[in-house]
Parts: sequence; structure tokens; C-alpha cells
Amino acid sequence: MGTLLIISILVFAAIGIPIAFSLGISSLITIITEGYPLIVVPQKLFGGMDSFPLLAIPFFMLSGDLMNGGGLNKRIIRVANAFLGNLPGSLPIITIVASAFFAAISGSAVATVAAIGGITIPAMIKQGYPDHYAAGVASSSSIVGPIIPPSITLIVYGSSLQLSISSLFLASAIPGIFMTLVFILVAVYQAKKNNYPKEGKISFAEKIDAVKDGFWALMMPVIILGGIFSGKFTPTEAAVVSVVYAFIIGMFVYKGFTLRDLPKLLSESAVSIATIMLILATSKILAWVITVINLPTMVADAILGLTSNAFLIFMLINIILLLVGCLMEANAAVIILIPILVPIITKLGMSPITFGVVMTVNLCLGLLTPPVGICLLLGSQMAKSKFEKAVISMLPYFAVGVITLLLATYVPAFTLWLPGLM
Repeated sequence: MGTLLIISILVFAAIGIPIAFSLGISSLITIITEGYPLIVVPQKLFGGMDSFPLLAIPFFMLSGDLMNGGGLNKRIIRVANAFLGNLPGSLPIITIVASAFFAAISGSAVATVAAIGGITIPAMIKQGYPDHYAAGVASSSSIVGPIIPPSITLIVYGSSLQLSISSLFLASAIPGIFMTLVFILVAVYQAKKNNYPKEGKISFAEKIDAVKDGFWALMMPVIILGGIFSGKFTPTEAAVVSVVYAFIIGMFVYKGFTLRDLPKLLSESAVSIATIMLILATSKILAWVITVINLPTMVADAILGLTSNAFLIFMLINIILLLVGCLMEANAAVIILIPILVPIITKLGMSPITFGVVMTVNLCLGLLTPPVGICLLLGSQMAKSKFEKAVISMLPYFAVGVITLLLATYVPAFTLWLPGLM
């Protein structure tokens, strides 16, 4: 029955049925076939969304939309340009840094590539960068969104296992910063190798003006992350603070939108939020079905039956997660795979906190890889580039992601040092 369930999900997704409906229909078929009571469906459907930590997701997504509409993103990019514009490959570097800043608010890779890539991709192409390279850089930069805290994927993971969201955020901070810094080194190397243009020297007065203009935008991640890590408020409360802050700064300080613009901003945000929440709801039904048909035990026995070597098992789990990330939405994958994989990794001595970061990095890399690769697909569309060429441009950054993944998997201090310190 477990095999039939997995195959049905993959078939429904492959023929174009939205992932939320693919999960729900497959679960319903299994429930009916096995004779389980149908009352489980509405119970789990609403139970999948009835969680205080999950409230952070719609608020962080809304704050990202308000940032974009209020002009905060443009000012973050301007500040990055003021200090990094004289480096080789300045625009790609600015894209990477701005994506990291935006990620520290929205927690979403797709939102990051849309918000930051929408500004920097046309700028890179206009300055003479190949369209496929612009798509590759912007798309790759966006995947730090679910890694750098606050992370929507980690909120889903932590709420499912009743783990400390703040500890998960701390655990993901070093991997997220590491990826960002090495992305910059890759961009500089590529710029020198291919003689890509740079913005030129920025005067001291222009730097000061950029910082003054962008001060309130730069303070947003400081307030949000500082509040979370200092214990002043929970991640869910931080999400609400981020919405209020983005609204006040966007409307009254930067005057990026007016009250007339709010209905459009809110409606666009509501569609994105509803999509994510529906996926979480239906994936909760599937997670229950997976548990009652005893699929976790069968998968665990199969994996542990192959080898008892922890190094090889962790490698096999990473390969499975990479493949799942290529095919399935990250938050749904987290809820489905937690009951299957967490018992295995804890038995082998890996911390659930570490595994949360490992799972997130894996699924983020899936956002860049075919056949779905939603972030790369979106970046290619914005750059009007061929998807195949964008894939090639993305590969060096993908390699950095794999290195980050291996460090998170096999070097416990990479994820656990900061939570232990705090």
C-alpha cells in the first residue's frame, strides 16, 4: 500500500495536478481502500493548519510583500551597491547580498527570487551580463531564503516535532551565512574569469546618502532577528512585528504605497499564503496515512538493512531528500518525511536540530534542479533565458550548496555550536 501511495502522488504531480490536490487525493484513495473512517480527513485537514507556530508563515510572507511594495528592497539593493559596486561582478554580488537580507524577513526562496531578481536581473542584462547567467545567480541566491533565519521550512519542521524554533534558527544561521559568503567568492571568480563589468567606484558621500536612505530598511532584519535570538518575542510574534514594521516604514516613511494600494497587495499575498497553507493541510492528512500504514518502519528497516554504517546511511538519506526536493514542494515534503526519516537519524545519533538544517538545505537545492526547479524556472522566465543554459550557470552555486550540505551532515558543530553557545 505504501508503494501505491507514493506512486500515485508522483503520477498525479507529473500530469500537472497541483501538489496540494495530489497529496489529498492520494491520501483519500488510501483511506477508502484501507477502510479508515472518512472523519479523519476534515480532522487532519484543519489540524494541519491549527498551530500557533505556523501563524508565522502568513505573516512573514505578508511582510515580504509589504517590503517589496513599500520600496524597502530597492533601498537594500542601493546600500549593497554603494559598498560593493566597485568589486568585480558587482551586480551579482549585490543580488546575493540583497537576497540574504530579504531572506532574513520573508523566509521564502520563491518570494526572494521574485522580489530581488525582479530588480537585479534586468539590471544585469542591461549592463552586459548573459541572460542565463543573470538567471542562474538570482535563482541560486534565492535559496538562502529558507536557510537564513527566519525560515518557513524550519518553522514547519519545528512545529511538527515540537522543537524550539529559535534553536533551529540559530542552527541554520552559520550554514546560511557560509553559503552567502562562498556565493560571493564564486561570483567574484566568475567575474574575473569572464571579464564581467562592474558598477564603478562610489563616492563616500553617495555611500552615506545610501545608508541614510536605507537605514530603516536595514534595521528590519536587525529588529526581527535580534528580538527572536534575545528572547524578547517568539518567531510568531516576530512575524507580526515584521508586518507592522514593513507597513509603517513602507507607507509613512518611504511612501511606497498608499491605502488604495493595500487591497491589491493583500490579495496577492493572500493567494500565496493560501497555496502554502493548503499544501500544509493536505500533507498533514498524508502524514497520518503514512504513519497508520506503518510506512516509516518499512522504510527504516529497508534503509538499515542495506548497511549499518552511519556515514553511508546519512549519504543515502541526503540523496533521497535531493530527489524529493526536485519533485515536491518543500513544506509538504518536510511533513511527509519527518515520521519516516527522523526515527532513523536519531537512532544513528544525529540531533533533530541538525537534521532540520540538513533537510532544509536539501529541499532548497531542489528548488534549483529540474524537472521542477521552481526558483530557476522563475529566474529564467524573468531573464527570458533558455532554461538549459540557466541550469549550467547555476551549477557552481549548486556545488556550494552541496558542500554546505555535507558540512551540516558530517560536522555537528557547523549547526550545533551557535545554539549551544546561546
